[in-house]
Amino acid sequence: MALREGLTSMYEKSVQRYPDQFFALKVVTDIKLVFYARSLKKYLLIGESVSLLSGYSFLQTLPTRILGLPVSAPAEFSIYPSAAPAYMGGRAADDMADGDLDPKVFGYEDFPEYVKAAKNQIKNRGAEVKRDFTLDFLLKYTLENLERDQKPGDDVRRDWDLFLDAMLVEHYRRVNHKILTKAELEIIDDNSFSYAHNIMLIALRSKTRFKDIKEIAQLQGKVFALADLKPELALFTCKIPKEVLENAHLDGEKLMNDPNLLDGNEVIRNWMKEELTTGRELYDKLKKKIPNLDFTAKLYLKFLMKDVDSEIKKIEKQLQ
Repeated sequence: MALREGLTSMYEKSVQRYPDQFFALKVVTDIKLVFYARSLKKYLLIGESVSLLSGYSFLQTLPTRILGLPVSAPAEFSIYPSAAPAYMGGRAADDMADGDLDPKVFGYEDFPEYVKAAKNQIKNRGAEVKRDFTLDFLLKYTLENLERDQKPGDDVRRDWDLFLDAMLVEHYRRVNHKILTKAELEIIDDNSFSYAHNIMLIALRSKTRFKDIKEIAQLQGKVFALADLKPELALFTCKIPKEVLENAHLDGEKLMNDPNLLDGNEVIRNWMKEELTTGRELYDKLKKKIPNLDFTAKLYLKFLMKDVDSEIKKIEKQLQ
């Protein structure tokens, strides 16, 4: 027992000599592995893209891995060190809220417990968070780096706090099987996407902010809702407005228990066509803004738009 405790103490003291990036890289890698195990197609491209920007990709860290050194050197010299931690930390929170990721993986009983801890950390600036391979340390590391990247007028701690509020609303909507109106759904889309995009634009050291590309929230909200309509219903998240369901004579609770009730319903089909038309209009409007954005924002928005455009084309085929 004494020998084990001694070895554990030696390991902990040794690890504490490593830089903060070493701890952040380990947590980011752990999150990526969870995502990749679930769906390589969905997460690999974005995961490795942000990792490359942050110096956290496997190929970048390979030399230090071979030499047996702390695998953080590339991150220390990266232009965008906050990109991967910000995306992976935010993605983990989003997936926990959606029920796609069990909070117990990170040591939390449920998502509200995680949000409470994270919001306390934002408020007290992580005063009690120790350097360790935890989601708590990743958030502390991420916010400290983002604060170095933010510009006058930015408040990344406030943005992250409001992002967590939006995710908590999404969580309670799912667990309580809430059916919302069109106006309420649009508010949720604005809140869910706006703060996340602001945070990523800060991480990428862009001059652009969400207010400059605000169409992206409703665009992504509408298109992704249509793309994942049945899978989301199966997880008890209904993204069809209450008034549309009433007009279609569909019971929201029954629909969430049997998403196939949508099949052949002309009211739902017409609503989907209208949403798709609005989505295409938002897409075209946003596309016109791209040439006037700074270089980093252009790449960021083009990346997002490519994914949206792909989903629009798939939905159009389904509705033909």
